[in-house]
Amino acid sequence: MKESLLEKLDWKKYIGTETESYTGEPVLGRDIRRYALAIDDPNPIYYDEEASRKGKYGGLAAPLFYVTWAVGVPGSEKGIKDLGEDGLASFVGVPEIPNVWDLGWVRGGEEIEFVKPVYVDDRVTVKGKIVDMKEKDGKSGKLIFVTSEFVYTNQNGALLARHRLTMIGTPRKESTDG
Repeated sequence: MKESLLEKLDWKKYIGTETESYTGEPVLGRDIRRYALAIDDPNPIYYDEEASRKGKYGGLAAPLFYVTWAVGVPGSEKGIKDLGEDGLASFVGVPEIPNVWDLGWVRGGEEIEFVKPVYVDDRVTVKGKIVDMKEKDGKSGKLIFVTSEFVYTNQNGALLARHRLTMIGTPRKESTDG
């Protein structure tokens, strides 16, 4: 019988584990405008106060995907000496469990359900939970699929979005460099 990497790492016990909640800084109108410019969305409701008041949101609101950016990535503000060998400080969806960074990680897919927009002065909070872990044999070895679900709310507790993210981890290859 092949050895299970998930069993060896003893990670299955983390299914159902919730992350700590994390709240971002208040959203600024400037942030919304810059985000809309970055994604090349010319809709004036993201740039012009008067147009936004007349629009469907009744005020300056962010393009929907902004909800995931408004909170930031917990732990991502680190100095260069604190970055991992991949250049990552943290990666949403990868649980902070023992030996997690012994694997290399890539995004395997995600689904986002947007419920309400983000407005100027909103403070977005995210809380996540590990909902599944699976193992598969890939061409280059064992693959671990970790699926997490995140809930985004505003300062009033209103649901803004649900985000389901699957990350794929694989053991790192040993370096043959001298």
